[in-house]
Amino acid sequence: MLAVGMLFVFTGASSARAQTVRGTLVEERTDRPIPGAFVILEDSTGQAVSSTLTGSAGTWLLRAPMAGTYRLRADRIGYASYLSDSLVLEEGESATYRLAAAVAPIGLTQLAVEGAGGGCEVLAAEEGLAVYQVWEEARKALAAIVWTGQQPYYRFDAVHYQRRLDGHGVPAGPAEYEEVRYFGRHPFRSIPTRDLVLGGFVQSFSGAVQYYGPDAEVMLSTEFLRRHCFHLVETDNSGLVGLKFGPVDEARVIDIEGIMWLDPESSELRRLDFHYENLDLSVDTRHLGGTVEFARLPSGAWIVQHWTIRVPIIEQGPPRRSSGGRTLPPRRLLTGIDEGGGQVTAVFLTSRLLGYPSTDTLPVRPPPDSLIARYPVRH
Repeated sequence: MLAVGMLFVFTGASSARAQTVRGTLVEERTDRPIPGAFVILEDSTGQAVSSTLTGSAGTWLLRAPMAGTYRLRADRIGYASYLSDSLVLEEGESATYRLAAAVAPIGLTQLAVEGAGGGCEVLAAEEGLAVYQVWEEARKALAAIVWTGQQPYYRFDAVHYQRRLDGHGVPAGPAEYEEVRYFGRHPFRSIPTRDLVLGGFVQSFSGAVQYYGPDAEVMLSTEFLRRHCFHLVETDNSGLVGLKFGPVDEARVIDIEGIMWLDPESSELRRLDFHYENLDLSVDTRHLGGTVEFARLPSGAWIVQHWTIRVPIIEQGPPRRSSGGRTLPPRRLLTGIDEGGGQVTAVFLTSRLLGYPSTDTLPVRPPPDSLIARYPVRH
């Protein structure tokens, strides 16, 4: 377990404009800086008001919106989070804190158990704790992804693609590609959570049907968590720990069910697989849904590196007649699957920040293979 100790050292310096809190996160025994950890400033109600990732030297800087009572939380994937005692910031005050963190990691290897069935059953204490521990590690990565995607100084280079699959999910033709560039926002972003909760993950606008996938902000939202149940599942073939989620029984809109997969050794979130629930299409929907793959950058920031969404291509079949000669409505036929997605190929910092590299390199893990063959990740 992680035990974070804090040594409070007030500098006495002040600013007439803002309240700032800065410091360094280091290992307790070695005094080595810890980069890529998430430090959050929470107000007296527990609401996060400012957050940042530690730089390569373990340094961090947070600004409080106003004078008041706050607490600091240190989130580090693979380690227990820590919440500090209350601290009071006067108007214009600047404070310096040294956070010393123990280095005993959390292991998820022994936590994977066969989950219960559908519905939100009350879990036994041991299983409930295991679910909570796995969710906490997933939450840390998701929060870092939201933070990274909101920073104005990040530039994302990406490739969007689209291709046709047959009804069994096998590619039926070449993919089409488009290079894109985004400043200050991640290329993979869902519509607002409230719109998904009220309208569902599949919506129709003027006769056009839109299918949506969940981004990190959606997965972290109170609305999503209230409407979904979580259970642990057995590890997959690659040895990852699975945290399964599904809509509550009374869900009335088209929703999603899926599994978040985490590395049992590092506790890092690797990918999310999902499919659509409550679809009423009268066709085979097994291959519909999507995959979201996550990557940790060398700076400690997190992003969605690769994503896909697969939606049906449905046509009306030929006219039918009953044995008595009565005309029957034509059947719906799944004639293909439209797969769209993207791949972040490079991430850059557009301004010079102390303790951060100017370029973040990415691991190469995305299907389809042709995407990497055509657009290799740039370093």
